[in-house]
Parts: sequence; structure tokens; C-alpha cells
Amino acid sequence: MRHPILSSVLLGSGLLLLGACSHPAKNATHPSANQAVAIVNGHPIRRGLLDTFLGAHGNHPPHLAPAIQHLALQRLIDIQILAAKGRESGLLHQANARNTLLLQRQVLLANLEIRHYLKTHPVTKTDLEQAYQKTVGNMGHHEYKVRHILVKKRALAVRLIADLEHGAHFSALARKYSIDTSAAQGGELGWISAAQVTPSFAKAVRGLNVGAFTHEPVHTQYGWHVIELQGKRSLTPPTFAEMHDRLVDVLRNKEVTDFITQLRGKAKVKILLPNLPLTQPAAPGMPNTHPAVPPATPPHP
Repeated sequence: MRHPILSSVLLGSGLLLLGACSHPAKNATHPSANQAVAIVNGHPIRRGLLDTFLGAHGNHPPHLAPAIQHLALQRLIDIQILAAKGRESGLLHQANARNTLLLQRQVLLANLEIRHYLKTHPVTKTDLEQAYQKTVGNMGHHEYKVRHILVKKRALAVRLIADLEHGAHFSALARKYSIDTSAAQGGELGWISAAQVTPSFAKAVRGLNVGAFTHEPVHTQYGWHVIELQGKRSLTPPTFAEMHDRLVDVLRNKEVTDFITQLRGKAKVKILLPNLPLTQPAAPGMPNTHPAVPPATPPHP
């Protein structure tokens, strides 16, 4: 298997340096971090910078083979030579360069602050156990095989229900009318638990017999649903060990989200960009068939 450093291309990503700055190596403060590992035109490249560069690729610098470390050092030498040439060319005076450097600095400080916050507010075993019990409790004791049709207007959902009552094929209506990503599959969502969908959707599913569909439209934040229950089976919840890592991510995300919300509440923010919506409208799509977690996972402390 090729090593990440071996397969990397120096200029293959515009965020190469940003990535290196955003993921500082854990041993960057080692006593040898200030030791020079190369001198380029009189300017040293220090051990701490090399370790940070290696750590940006998800590596553990002290455990890497010398050949890999030397290859990474060659990349850093190339970067230093190119950077010097860029300064000589006056590129730092360009507006785009100044903005990029400012953004990199802001991203670095933001990531460091998140790491610091998570380090001082660790997820406890009690937090994890409580989250596990709540998650398992919300799952219920059954899984449901479901398909649905999602539309924007209640009137259309009512009409589709009438069509189904008169013998129309569910999958054909889903392919023609549903605005959900499952439309191409005839509205099929596969096997889901109650915890994976919105409360109103879950309640409607629980109230159906296998083979039946809802005779009243079901409303969620995504629109109006017509739901058919195709199957039902007992659910064996995952163990605490199986869910541990995901629960850690969920709780850390919640900690970070709450922390940012708290900071935003104290900050004086004035939006000057005209016609900017305060919130992004929810895009139409299938009901929440994934656990409600923030889209990004905060860095590990």
C-alpha cells in the first residue's frame, strides 16, 4: 500500500498549507521541535514544522520510517523555496494572498479554540451512557420497511391518496410526483427505525398495518408525505461498544455547537451584506433517516 506522503503532489491541493496549519502535530512542543532538520538559503526548517507537516496527513511522525520523513522533508524544502520565490515576486502584496493568509490564521485559531474547549469539557462516561440509553429508547423495538411519496402541497398528497385508493401503483406515483431523492427507487426507504425519522413520520408508520398506506397526508418540515408500510421486524439495538465512537462524536458536536451558540449570543454581529437570509431554508428531501447530528465532526483534542 502506498504511503500518503508518497502519493501526495506538492501543488495538488490549494489547501496543503492550510491543512498543515489546521492539524498541529501532538508532539510539536517536544524539546527537539526547535532543532533544525534542514537549512535552505540560510533559513532553517525545524523539527516541529516537519512533525506538523507529517501530522497534517494523519500520521504519527515519531513512528514513521526515516525514508518517509526524509521524503516529507524534501516536500517542505520545495515549499520553502517556492515561498521564497513568491515573496521575491511580490505575491504577498496581492489581495488574494492577504485574504488567504488571514483565512488560514482564522481557521487555525478557531480549530485550536475548539480543541481547547473539548479538552476542558470532556465527554464523560456518564454522558455516553445516558446518550446510549436515550438513543436505544428512541429506536423502539421494531424496524419498519417503508416507502413514501413526498410533495410540497397537501392537496396533491390528498389526490395521490385517492389515486392509491382507486388502485394506482405506489411506486409509479412516487416516481412521477415525489420530490424526494428516493423517487427514482419508487419511494423506497428500506428498513428504518423510529429514531431515524421525524416524530410525525414515525407515529404514522407505527399506526400502519403491513401492506397499508396512510389515508391522511403526514406533515413534516420537508413537506407532505404519503407513507406505505411494507414490512415490520424486531429490532436488536446496537451495543454500547458498537455505538461508543459515534456517541462521542455526537456529544462533542453538541458541545461545540452549544459553545459557538453561546459565543454568538455574546457577540455584537451586524450583517452588512444586503439580501442575506438569516437562515438557510431546509432543502426538500427524504425524512431524517440519519441520526440528527451536526454535519461536521470537530477535531479531536
